[in-house]
Amino acid sequence: MKEIPVYNMEGKKVDTQTLPDDLFKEAINKNVLYYYVVAYLANQRKGTASTKTRGEVSGGGKKPWRQKGTGRARVGSIRNPIWRHGGVVFGPKPRDYRIDLPKKVKRKAIKEALRDKFMEDKVAIIKLEKIEKPKTKIFANFLKVLGLQKEKVLFILSKEEDGDDKNIVKSLRNLPTVSYDYGDKINAYEILRNDRLIISENSFNLIKEYLEKNGV
Repeated sequence: MKEIPVYNMEGKKVDTQTLPDDLFKEAINKNVLYYYVVAYLANQRKGTASTKTRGEVSGGGKKPWRQKGTGRARVGSIRNPIWRHGGVVFGPKPRDYRIDLPKKVKRKAIKEALRDKFMEDKVAIIKLEKIEKPKTKIFANFLKVLGLQKEKVLFILSKEEDGDDKNIVKSLRNLPTVSYDYGDKINAYEILRNDRLIISENSFNLIKEYLEKNGV
């Protein structure tokens, strides 16, 4: 059985949770992760970059000088692409970069990203308690005790339980190396881009169920 340590908010180990070894027998499917990350980053692009062609730049309708007899090179418009302030040749135009992935591939990518973190022992569970007001110091000390203050950490919370405690969320927001998400909304990219995962006790069961789910 794979053991995952459980810590209280002071960083003391108070318990362990387990995951079956069967989940970690197969090698990580890196192809699925690659396709997911490429699609995810492409879908973040706005695709609004736009340059003007010689026909779209203001002015340039009149021929600067006559075709022959001046001794100068022939020119039809001052908005010629080789001129200063001219149009742009083959510049970017608004386009849709979106890449659609099947739901099955997305689910598989999340599962593989989670398995990767568990296999590398980059996951811990935190036993969250209610706090009266936002206090970043609590989580700053927690990370310091675990030696994670310089690492990118993703806190995975439970929307129904932890998410209701806005003081926890506000406390996490003030830490520059920390981000948070909810167990039912996590994506593979956020899991991969962070060095460590800290999962709340409430959301661990959801993650465990997701990993053990058949047909993914």
